Amino acid sequence: TAAEQQRLLREVRERRELATQLVDELSAARDRLDRSVTALASGSSPGATGGPFARGLRVRPGGMAWPVPGRIESRFGRHPSSRFGTMVTRNGVDIGAEAGTAVTAVQSGTVAFADLFAGFGRVVILDHGARAYTLYGHLASIGVTKGAAVDAGAELGRVGTAPAGTPSLYFEVRIDGRPVDPVQWFKRQAP
Repeated sequence: TAAEQQRLLREVRERRELATQLVDELSAARDRLDRSVTALASGSSPGATGGPFARGLRVRPGGMAWPVPGRIESRFGRHPSSRFGTMVTRNGVDIGAEAGTAVTAVQSGTVAFADLFAGFGRVVILDHGARAYTLYGHLASIGVTKGAAVDAGAELGRVGTAPAGTPSLYFEVRIDGRPVDPVQWFKRQAP
Protein backbone atom coordinates (compact mmCIF):
# COMPACT_ATOMS: atom_id res chain seq x y z
CA THR A 1 0.00 0.00 0.00
CA ALA A 2 2.81 2.41 0.86
CA ALA A 3 4.53 1.70 -2.46
CA GLU A 4 1.26 2.35 -4.32
CA GLN A 5 0.80 5.67 -2.49
CA GLN A 6 4.37 6.68 -3.38
CA ARG A 7 3.74 5.81 -7.03
CA LEU A 8 0.51 7.85 -7.06
CA LEU A 9 2.24 10.77 -5.37
CA ARG A 10 5.03 10.66 -7.99
CA GLU A 11 2.41 10.58 -10.75
CA VAL A 12 0.59 13.60 -9.29
CA ARG A 13 3.87 15.56 -9.06
CA GLU A 14 4.77 14.67 -12.65
CA ARG A 15 1.33 15.78 -13.87
CA ARG A 16 1.63 19.04 -11.92
CA GLU A 17 5.07 19.69 -13.45
CA LEU A 18 3.73 18.91 -16.92
CA ALA A 19 0.73 21.19 -16.36
CA THR A 20 3.03 24.01 -15.23
CA GLN A 21 5.20 23.49 -18.30
CA LEU A 22 2.16 23.56 -20.61
CA VAL A 23 0.82 26.74 -19.00
CA ASP A 24 4.25 28.36 -19.39
CA GLU A 25 4.38 27.33 -23.07
CA LEU A 26 0.86 28.64 -23.73
CA SER A 27 1.67 31.90 -21.94
CA ALA A 28 4.83 32.29 -24.03
CA ALA A 29 2.81 31.62 -27.22
CA ARG A 30 0.21 34.21 -26.15
CA ASP A 31 2.99 36.75 -25.45
CA ARG A 32 4.57 36.09 -28.89
CA LEU A 33 1.16 36.55 -30.48
CA ASP A 34 0.64 39.82 -28.57
CA ARG A 35 4.00 41.10 -29.82
CA SER A 36 3.21 40.02 -33.39
CA VAL A 37 -0.17 41.78 -33.44
CA THR A 38 1.40 44.89 -31.90
CA ALA A 39 4.07 44.84 -34.61
CA LEU A 40 1.39 44.50 -37.29
CA ALA A 41 -0.55 47.42 -35.78
CA SER A 42 2.51 49.67 -35.67
CA GLY A 43 3.15 49.04 -39.36
CA SER A 44 -0.45 49.38 -40.56
CA SER A 45 -1.97 52.35 -42.27
CA PRO A 46 -4.22 54.64 -40.20
CA GLY A 47 -6.99 54.57 -42.80
CA ALA A 48 -10.09 52.49 -42.19
CA THR A 49 -11.43 49.86 -44.55
CA GLY A 50 -15.02 50.33 -43.40
CA GLY A 51 -17.30 48.10 -41.41
CA PRO A 52 -18.04 48.20 -37.70
CA PHE A 53 -14.42 47.92 -36.60
CA ALA A 54 -13.50 51.15 -38.36
CA ARG A 55 -15.29 52.96 -35.53
CA GLY A 56 -13.39 51.17 -32.78
CA LEU A 57 -15.59 49.89 -29.96
CA ARG A 58 -18.78 51.63 -31.11
CA VAL A 59 -19.91 48.42 -32.74
CA ARG A 60 -23.55 47.54 -32.33
CA PRO A 61 -23.68 44.58 -29.93
CA GLY A 62 -25.14 41.51 -31.54
CA GLY A 63 -24.44 42.66 -35.09
CA MET A 64 -21.39 40.60 -36.10
CA ALA A 65 -21.69 37.25 -37.88
CA TRP A 66 -19.99 34.26 -36.28
CA PRO A 67 -16.82 33.14 -38.07
CA VAL A 68 -18.04 29.53 -37.84
CA PRO A 69 -21.29 27.97 -36.62
CA GLY A 70 -20.76 26.47 -33.19
CA ARG A 71 -20.81 27.25 -29.51
CA ILE A 72 -18.39 28.95 -27.14
CA GLU A 73 -16.19 26.31 -25.49
CA SER A 74 -13.73 28.64 -23.70
CA ARG A 75 -14.54 32.22 -22.77
CA PHE A 76 -12.52 35.43 -22.95
CA GLY A 77 -10.70 36.70 -19.84
CA ARG A 78 -8.98 35.27 -16.80
CA HIS A 79 -10.33 31.91 -15.61
CA PRO A 80 -9.24 28.94 -13.54
CA SER A 81 -8.14 26.03 -15.72
CA SER A 82 -9.34 22.63 -14.59
CA ARG A 83 -6.93 21.09 -17.09
CA PHE A 84 -3.86 22.81 -15.63
CA GLY A 85 -4.99 23.61 -12.08
CA THR A 86 -4.01 27.28 -12.42
CA MET A 87 -5.36 30.60 -13.71
CA VAL A 88 -5.17 31.26 -17.44
CA THR A 89 -5.84 34.45 -19.37
CA ARG A 90 -7.64 34.00 -22.66
CA ASN A 91 -7.42 36.84 -25.18
CA GLY A 92 -10.09 35.24 -27.34
CA VAL A 93 -12.66 32.47 -27.39
CA ASP A 94 -12.69 28.88 -28.57
CA ILE A 95 -15.72 28.08 -30.70
CA GLY A 96 -16.47 24.36 -30.81
CA ALA A 97 -17.31 23.36 -34.36
CA GLU A 98 -17.15 20.32 -36.59
CA ALA A 99 -13.68 19.64 -37.99
CA GLY A 100 -13.33 20.84 -41.57
CA THR A 101 -16.12 23.45 -41.33
CA ALA A 102 -15.45 26.62 -43.35
CA VAL A 103 -14.17 29.58 -41.29
CA THR A 104 -15.29 32.94 -42.69
CA ALA A 105 -14.21 36.55 -42.27
CA VAL A 106 -16.52 38.43 -39.90
CA GLN A 107 -15.74 41.69 -41.69
CA SER A 108 -13.91 42.78 -44.83
CA GLY A 109 -10.20 43.46 -44.47
CA THR A 110 -6.69 42.61 -45.62
CA VAL A 111 -4.84 39.43 -44.67
CA ALA A 112 -1.99 40.61 -42.43
CA PHE A 113 -0.78 37.09 -41.52
CA ALA A 114 -1.52 33.60 -42.84
CA ASP A 115 0.83 30.89 -41.62
CA LEU A 116 1.74 28.55 -38.76
CA PHE A 117 2.09 30.16 -35.33
CA ALA A 118 3.45 28.06 -32.44
CA GLY A 119 0.75 27.40 -29.85
CA PHE A 120 -2.11 28.38 -32.17
CA GLY A 121 -1.49 26.16 -35.20
CA ARG A 122 -2.40 27.66 -38.55
CA VAL A 123 -3.48 31.29 -38.06
CA VAL A 124 -5.03 34.01 -40.20
CA ILE A 125 -5.01 37.63 -38.98
CA LEU A 126 -7.18 40.18 -40.76
CA ASP A 127 -6.48 43.92 -40.62
CA HIS A 128 -9.77 45.83 -40.71
CA GLY A 129 -8.23 49.30 -40.56
CA ALA A 130 -8.32 51.78 -37.68
CA ARG A 131 -6.00 49.41 -35.72
CA ALA A 132 -8.68 46.70 -35.53
CA TYR A 133 -7.81 43.04 -36.14
CA THR A 134 -9.47 39.66 -36.00
CA LEU A 135 -7.51 36.47 -35.49
CA TYR A 136 -8.56 32.96 -36.51
CA GLY A 137 -6.51 30.10 -35.05
CA HIS A 138 -6.35 26.27 -34.84
CA LEU A 139 -7.10 26.07 -38.56
CA ALA A 140 -6.72 22.74 -40.36
CA SER A 141 -6.00 24.63 -43.58
CA ILE A 142 -5.60 28.21 -44.76
CA GLY A 143 -7.36 29.39 -47.91
CA VAL A 144 -5.95 32.95 -48.20
CA THR A 145 -2.53 34.55 -48.62
CA LYS A 146 -0.88 37.48 -46.89
CA GLY A 147 -1.81 40.78 -48.51
CA ALA A 148 -5.08 39.53 -50.03
CA ALA A 149 -8.19 41.68 -49.67
CA VAL A 150 -11.17 39.68 -48.39
CA ASP A 151 -14.85 40.49 -48.11
CA ALA A 152 -17.04 39.76 -45.11
CA GLY A 153 -18.11 36.12 -45.35
CA ALA A 154 -15.10 35.05 -47.44
CA GLU A 155 -13.66 31.65 -46.54
CA LEU A 156 -10.33 31.96 -44.72
CA GLY A 157 -9.71 28.29 -43.97
CA ARG A 158 -11.15 25.23 -42.26
CA VAL A 159 -11.69 24.31 -38.61
CA GLY A 160 -8.86 22.26 -37.16
CA THR A 161 -8.04 20.87 -33.74
CA ALA A 162 -7.15 22.78 -30.58
CA PRO A 163 -4.22 21.65 -28.40
CA ALA A 164 -6.75 19.92 -26.11
CA GLY A 165 -7.61 17.63 -29.04
CA THR A 166 -11.10 18.92 -29.78
CA PRO A 167 -12.15 20.48 -33.09
CA SER A 168 -12.57 24.22 -32.57
CA LEU A 169 -11.72 27.68 -33.85
CA TYR A 170 -9.74 30.12 -31.73
CA PHE A 171 -11.08 33.64 -32.41
CA GLU A 172 -9.84 37.03 -31.19
CA VAL A 173 -10.75 40.66 -31.75
CA ARG A 174 -8.12 43.32 -31.07
CA ILE A 175 -8.73 47.05 -31.01
CA ASP A 176 -5.71 49.37 -30.66
CA GLY A 177 -3.57 46.33 -29.86
CA ARG A 178 -5.77 45.22 -26.96
CA PRO A 179 -7.87 42.06 -26.97
CA VAL A 180 -11.59 42.58 -26.40
CA ASP A 181 -14.35 40.04 -25.78
CA PRO A 182 -15.85 39.15 -29.19
CA VAL A 183 -18.95 37.51 -27.74
CA GLN A 184 -20.61 40.88 -27.11
CA TRP A 185 -20.63 41.51 -30.88
CA PHE A 186 -21.82 38.13 -32.14
CA LYS A 187 -25.31 37.82 -33.57
CA ARG A 188 -27.54 35.61 -31.50
CA GLN A 189 -27.61 32.08 -32.89
CA ALA A 190 -30.76 30.07 -33.35
CA PRO A 191 -31.07 27.33 -30.69
